[in-house]
Amino acid sequence: MINVFDDLPIIACSTGLSENTAIGLIRISGFTSLDILKPFFNYDISLLKPNYVKHCKIVFDNIFYDDVVITYFKGPKSYNGENILEISVHGNTINIKRIIELFISNSTIRQAHNGEFTYRALANGKLTLSQVEGLDALLNATNSSMLDQGLDLLHGSLYQRYLELASEFKKLRSNIELNIDFLEDIGEEQGNKLLHESVLTMKNLLTNLYHSATVKKESFLSPDVVFYGKPNAGKSSLFNELLNSDRAIVSTQEGTTRDYISESISIKGRTFNLIDTAGIRETDNIIEISGISKAHTLVNEAFLNFRLIDVRYPQEIELSKESDIIIFTHIDSADYSLNKETLLLLQNKLVLFVSLVDKKTCTKLFGPEELFAKFFGPIEPDFNIYSGPIEPLFENGPIEANSFNGPIEPLIANSIFEVIEYVISSKYKYLNTFDPILIDRQRDLISDIHKAFEDFYLLYVDEEDIGILSSEINSIDYKISRLIGITSPDEVLNNIFSNFCIGK
Repeated sequence: MINVFDDLPIIACSTGLSENTAIGLIRISGFTSLDILKPFFNYDISLLKPNYVKHCKIVFDNIFYDDVVITYFKGPKSYNGENILEISVHGNTINIKRIIELFISNSTIRQAHNGEFTYRALANGKLTLSQVEGLDALLNATNSSMLDQGLDLLHGSLYQRYLELASEFKKLRSNIELNIDFLEDIGEEQGNKLLHESVLTMKNLLTNLYHSATVKKESFLSPDVVFYGKPNAGKSSLFNELLNSDRAIVSTQEGTTRDYISESISIKGRTFNLIDTAGIRETDNIIEISGISKAHTLVNEAFLNFRLIDVRYPQEIELSKESDIIIFTHIDSADYSLNKETLLLLQNKLVLFVSLVDKKTCTKLFGPEELFAKFFGPIEPDFNIYSGPIEPLFENGPIEANSFNGPIEPLIANSIFEVIEYVISSKYKYLNTFDPILIDRQRDLISDIHKAFEDFYLLYVDEEDIGILSSEINSIDYKISRLIGITSPDEVLNNIFSNFCIGK
């Protein structure tokens, strides 16, 4: 637990001390009266009205320190429930440190610990633990998904979902107790009806939360888009095309890329990691073997992976069971043949055909409707999505034909980047419809609550003794309290507040 052993007033800079800024914000919290701060200002601070801004000077022992703006927030109507004075000073770090030292050296005010302002907000009931976790996520977010989650937990829809769960659980407990103590007053039929409705409501709420908590977290925090395939399939060329740079070495010599290369790419306001992997093949080279092993790991853990196959060697499709989307390259070549067996295999894949010579040429994405639904949700008509069989690509008719000999005529003329950008952003948008929960403690608790309620539900279906149901539901009560943040072990608090800056 953070070392808070007293209730003395505390002081800290809330805007950080890492570099000079135009304005630095110093907070003082926990004082009983503004009178103790009178000696530090050229203005009678006891006259300061709550929530009003006042321009004055910091002057102590006739020494001028700074020209400042002060704002008083009177507890309990403040961030942490205590009296707070905010002092906006000139943002030179030397100036800020000197002013803080002035207050510490000449009063009972002490330096705040990391997160102590927010800890006091938690202790005074101004924030719940889940909201504190949201603030932690907001302050320390390294990507937009965690930033959004932090805001959502502070005052948004996710926090409201937790409150709704707690409220419905109280109703469920009340209906259980109603059936125990007042069944004769309300009647057995009405008692059973109220209990059944409460159980179903809780079940639906928990099912939805559980889906949100079990969405693959990495898909939002660090979404990797991986290109893989045999050497010379066109991975590095496509990688460079999407980045619009010569980041990866492109060569006709096999095995040029022996380790993966990663670069950030922005798509529709979100950042993704674009990864080019070592060519997958049989080899005795130890370094290349290591690179291939890394490639397989990246493919399995990817937010989205693309298997690149040279259309002149379509037998590789049989090795593509782990692929999300197959990209056939070199479609500008006339030297290939897709036989009936290959075409049948393609019916169960999402397939894209591209040219690496004319990079502005690209066909639509083909595949069965169920696969489109898996990746993108309900299919919407779009210039680069075709849901259905692959036969329209082939001039010689449906796949009952023995084979198709290229080249393939493109159905549209959109750049490779446009199509792949659409695919990536569409999947991300679809996953967001599940309202993902990204904070580990909450994910774990929701899974625990869901499991405990499933056990309770089975008991509810089979058990006629309402007293046993009342006993079994107690463990769920405690878990929900921890989810909302009413109760929590000290080590959880310590882990959270250690991430906070001193002035928060």
